[in-house]
Amino acid sequence: MPYRTRTKHHTDKTPTRKPLQAAKGLPVDKSEGLEKGVMVMTGAKAEAEERVDALLLEPLAGLKAQRGMTAEKHEKMLHRLRGWLAYMSAENLRGMHDLIVRHAVKGVWPAEALIKHWATTLQLPPPRECDYARSLIRSAMGRQAREEGWAVELYQIAKRIGPPPTKYFISGLKDEAESNRRRRIVVCEKIEAGHETAEDRAWLARWHEDMAEVEAIQSAASEGQAA
Repeated sequence: MPYRTRTKHHTDKTPTRKPLQAAKGLPVDKSEGLEKGVMVMTGAKAEAEERVDALLLEPLAGLKAQRGMTAEKHEKMLHRLRGWLAYMSAENLRGMHDLIVRHAVKGVWPAEALIKHWATTLQLPPPRECDYARSLIRSAMGRQAREEGWAVELYQIAKRIGPPPTKYFISGLKDEAESNRRRRIVVCEKIEAGHETAEDRAWLARWHEDMAEVEAIQSAASEGQAA
């Protein structure tokens, strides 16, 4: 079934002025600001999904649904992909287009799970609150990871991707942890010498924040078991 194009929405970028009440130091009704914040978030999401349409779904409209998939289910799959891939940059969406075309055997869409796997390989989704990540850090694997020095990397990837890591994936996390250990030494030396960059400080701060979360999660779990 041909993919249906969507009407593009153009947001009004006219700068807003500070409310008169705020300028005079009077109480301000914040409901209007909350509504505007929701509109901005909705507008950003719509623009991101339109980018997926323009760079990926519309150019691939000629591909056929997988064998045995109804037109309705195919349309729902495209809808899920539009929302799921909205975090990706324009460059990586073009890369996804090339990957899908290359693997579209006989002009048929590849499996949805495979497309999502390629997407996470090209560009990890942004971090999100994840009960699974906290549960994983409380588990035996999480405790092992902390003892062996790769708990932060396990926590970070669990927040981004979610599924349980395979043995092959764990090997990669251990390599990443060793690389990050060396990087922390270099960054600390640069800080002591006064040669660090803002990026250095931000990266080191994020690592320590995640390490603090890991320790807090496991500490709370230990206290709960002791009680």
